[in-house]
Amino acid sequence: MGKRAVATVYPLLLLMAAMSGCLSESVDDASALPDEAFTSEATDERDCFEYDGQERCWLIHVPANTSLEYCQEHSCPLLMDIHGLQVPVELQNNLSDFARVTDADHVILVHPEGIGGGWNFGWCCGEDDDVGFLLTLIDHVIENRSADASRVYMSGWSNGCFMSQEMAMLASHKITAIACMAGYTVEPKPADYSPIPVMEFHGLLDSGVLYGHSSTASFQVVGTLEGEEGAIQNLYSWANANGCSGHVPDIETVESDHSIKKFTECENGSEAVLYTLNYAQHNPYLNDYEGADGPFNEATLKGNPTGLDITTTAWEFLRAFDKDDGATA
Repeated sequence: MGKRAVATVYPLLLLMAAMSGCLSESVDDASALPDEAFTSEATDERDCFEYDGQERCWLIHVPANTSLEYCQEHSCPLLMDIHGLQVPVELQNNLSDFARVTDADHVILVHPEGIGGGWNFGWCCGEDDDVGFLLTLIDHVIENRSADASRVYMSGWSNGCFMSQEMAMLASHKITAIACMAGYTVEPKPADYSPIPVMEFHGLLDSGVLYGHSSTASFQVVGTLEGEEGAIQNLYSWANANGCSGHVPDIETVESDHSIKKFTECENGSEAVLYTLNYAQHNPYLNDYEGADGPFNEATLKGNPTGLDITTTAWEFLRAFDKDDGATA
């Protein structure tokens, strides 16, 4: 697992071409490429297949200029954004608004649908094989859309964040990195887990999935009053799973409206990161949860009030990792 190196060589190429008198020839060569590579429009579709005897569906967004031919020649990452409990995929799409920041990187964006509006990440929510479904869907998109198998990322909100971390723990061979919002991991580290980068965003004032290190949070996460689940404990759980060195984060950033704790000296080039939004509740995104009504929902589901763009921050974290750069799971 390693961070992607980005080298800016275009200005140098232009200078070399101009000096050699070949600039016009280079332009002519580019114009001779298939039109589809440059003019294909963005598409948004709903698709389904049968899995485990049930119809399983998803929304898929393919950015402009991201044709099948383009993805066969270039890296087109796959990002799955997992909806929260009883949150329609269309609403999750509008809430997180990933396409706004990922389209420029030719990211194939998928919003899968959970059965009954939820995801089975262990003790909740349902009995369906959602891990198997998501793994099958990943393979389907890689095969049919030529998504880059070395750059498979996951995000999600609330129930979707629990599910993203379930996938990270149980499918580290397939998932490159995750960055999710307002959820914890409840899955013990399996023997075949290989460390991958994990980032969790959490509102300090979250009354849906409590931030605090408390028995109440434990009850919400594992259904008992025993345990110490919370945002800080979740960070340390991932630091332990990823074999990070040190007893405290090696990087800490503190601002008036947020703080970031990072373990970066971890096995396999992985990291464990907690991004705390000091004034956010259960919805840490910029956008408000559409349709929220009543005093409780309005208070807890409005977007973060200080303008922190965690969608952009999440993508900047994810895009830095590639299973083909360095060690792999």
